[in-house]
Amino acid sequence: MNKQAIAGAGIIGLFLYAATAAADISVSSRIDDKTGGDWRGTYGTCYSVVPWAPPAVYPEYQVGPDFEGDKPEQYIIPITGNPSAACISGAATDQFDFRIFTDSSPEPNPGHAFVWGFHQPGSGEGNEVLADTPQWNACRSIFYPATFDGDLFKYEPLSGEIKLNTGGSATVAFYFLSEVDQCRVQKYKLYIDTVLMDEGQIQDLTVGKYVVFDITGLPEGGSTILLETEDVDLTDEGTLALCQNGGNSRLGPNSHLSGIFVDGTQACAEPSTDGCTPGFWKNTRKHLPAWVGYSPNQLFASVFEDAFPGMTLKDVLKQGGGGLKALGRHTVAALLNGANSDIDYGMSSAEVIVAFNEVFPGSKSEYTALKNEFAYDNERGCPINGKSAPIAP
Repeated sequence: MNKQAIAGAGIIGLFLYAATAAADISVSSRIDDKTGGDWRGTYGTCYSVVPWAPPAVYPEYQVGPDFEGDKPEQYIIPITGNPSAACISGAATDQFDFRIFTDSSPEPNPGHAFVWGFHQPGSGEGNEVLADTPQWNACRSIFYPATFDGDLFKYEPLSGEIKLNTGGSATVAFYFLSEVDQCRVQKYKLYIDTVLMDEGQIQDLTVGKYVVFDITGLPEGGSTILLETEDVDLTDEGTLALCQNGGNSRLGPNSHLSGIFVDGTQACAEPSTDGCTPGFWKNTRKHLPAWVGYSPNQLFASVFEDAFPGMTLKDVLKQGGGGLKALGRHTVAALLNGANSDIDYGMSSAEVIVAFNEVFPGSKSEYTALKNEFAYDNERGCPINGKSAPIAP
């Protein structure tokens, strides 16, 4: 579906300006019911926001209505009642702000939306979701089903808004997730800088779905992209035919929004695609020429905090085990990937050093989270032949 904003004749001032600017913006939309919750590599390269909450109907943790900026420490936004109820990640988090809010909600926190954690599929505990729909949480390195909602079927519409600091083109995806036994239909409206650009419905939320907007012509000064959602009050029994798994036809209005993902803006470079594994780097008989700026016999402590006393970079690559040892292997691989200009890695060696030193000394969970991030990048595919890779002068 392709739509252009229509500006009425005779509108003046800011309304005229907004409509004129919107006339240069093109929006196409589509529904993605195939990707499921593993959005990595498909959505969120530039920026992503996903909710996190324990698996229980109550209490629901509050979020919004104010804009939140660049990711705080460890990508976690502290909010009322829970220190880790939303997760920000991506390659260009400093270029975005977000907020999740409702049209109205009770005092003392008007405008707040809520975060609700579902049970994992197959747990048998009720309030479950289907398999393949829990989304990846970059802060915790696990799949987990959670959602933002308007609370108690009352506070509509539920709004998710992204503020972009640059213009150009963008793909913005909104993920919707609900309980497996609920046959929801939600209607949505997309606004760019307050101008209505697109509207439609999301049918059958017994399956996790993304509503994806491909947007071009965003002004260089930045824009706000707002999606409002409301549940449709289903009274027609025939509507159940639209749902794959049947279920209840009227459980609203209570909108669910389970993630916002941004790709493709000028603020975010093309996604990096390369990474060579620890196994590649430790094979110095074949791949020593690919070591740029560092040597296998160089002490780990000459580059990083002294997590492995007396061990060289190659020693750390060769060691087995989990926890800190696993992090060490992938840290050295990330260091060497970032130092080699023939590898489109997306992090510099200096950034790798900072990332490791920020978590060491730390907890096992912190080591595992960073190891998982490095491992994902290190295993994207190695583009070089170590024998012919350049050697730094």
